[in-house]
Amino acid sequence: MAYVEHYYTQFYSGEYYHLYNRGVDRKSIFKSRSNYSYFLRQWIKYLEGYVNVIAFSLNDNHFHFLVQVNHFSESDLDGKSVHELISSRLKKFFQSYTMAFNKQHGRVGTLFQTPFKRAIVTKIEDLSTLIAYIHLNPQKHGLIADFRQWEWSSYGKILQFKKSFVEKEFVLEWFGGKKQFIDFHAREFKETDILSLIDE
Repeated sequence: MAYVEHYYTQFYSGEYYHLYNRGVDRKSIFKSRSNYSYFLRQWIKYLEGYVNVIAFSLNDNHFHFLVQVNHFSESDLDGKSVHELISSRLKKFFQSYTMAFNKQHGRVGTLFQTPFKRAIVTKIEDLSTLIAYIHLNPQKHGLIADFRQWEWSSYGKILQFKKSFVEKEFVLEWFGGKKQFIDFHAREFKETDILSLIDE
């Protein structure tokens, strides 16, 4: 069962959120490498400049993002609330991906469960565990034997020198450096550590 509040959580500037959703009937939302890469390109197209990505993982039939909402001027908002602005961008993102996926795979109708789920991170100390949980998710679901090798998460991007839409400098500084980041991900985690932040 989903936490009901995760369907209605409001977006506010500066706050951290765990965004997550899955396909209807738990069906795949990614069927090829091109689907994964297109999903990320559309994310950048619709969300870059609106939220900062701290961590993400795309996992066959669901995804996880940890983001921080940007601060906006009155002109940016154009009469909307921050919540309305971010929700609108996310809606456009989901619609654009769904249309392309449906066209490619000869299907019609909704691809994602609605409404999408989001949980505000109320304790800043939860960031470390949530980042690690998101990165370990592909291994947890049996998509790969070692989460470090999963191409469609931010784990490798944070450790690479390449430019990325992920806020890797922030993440590494948060953990205290690369070694601390790697070591933290090697820890044993209990489901209860982040039970209020997930729904799978």
